[in-house]
Amino acid sequence: MAFIDQHLPREVEIGARRRDDEDIEIVTTDGGWEVRNARSSQSLREYEISFPMSQRDNAVYQAVVAMFKVARGKLHSFRFRDWADYQLDAEIIGTGDGSTTAFQITQSWTVDGETVSRDITRPISSFQVFKAGVLQVSGYSINYDTGMLTFSVAPSLGVEISVTGQFDIPVRFDAPLETLGYSADLEHIETITLKEVRE
Repeated sequence: MAFIDQHLPREVEIGARRRDDEDIEIVTTDGGWEVRNARSSQSLREYEISFPMSQRDNAVYQAVVAMFKVARGKLHSFRFRDWADYQLDAEIIGTGDGSTTAFQITQSWTVDGETVSRDITRPISSFQVFKAGVLQVSGYSINYDTGMLTFSVAPSLGVEISVTGQFDIPVRFDAPLETLGYSADLEHIETITLKEVRE
């Protein structure tokens, strides 16, 4: 499996319908109680993209077909921009302990003291990095293929690490590419289904 470092056309990405669904296993006991178990550490998003005929553009159509062919359908993953969620703004990703130098860029949500995070593995250059709210201009590197932030010197104990920047999501095709042939020179894509992949 390979990663294709390209997007679908922007016209395709905008307006995608996103589904967030946690992989939860639920078993109901004889007494009517539920036992619930999370089967993965974080959810994977799904996207559904429709193509109104009024918006059909041959260049866009050919670009989608090319991506599907090169990706070999479900085999290879590629970049996707979720235009409703692609920005981190002073996102806290960790706290220094005086010895740790590497921090995974993450996106987090907190409710009632409970925090859930997802790894950001495809940040877009260039991210801003802050220590205790102070912008850092050197002393670190970011791996833009993994989302790992590494400092040359470990942040001191209690120093909050935060980042600001944009990111993509790694996805793959999750269904065959269905097209309608209206004539010899006019084909139309019905719906594209994409699934986020874990890296």
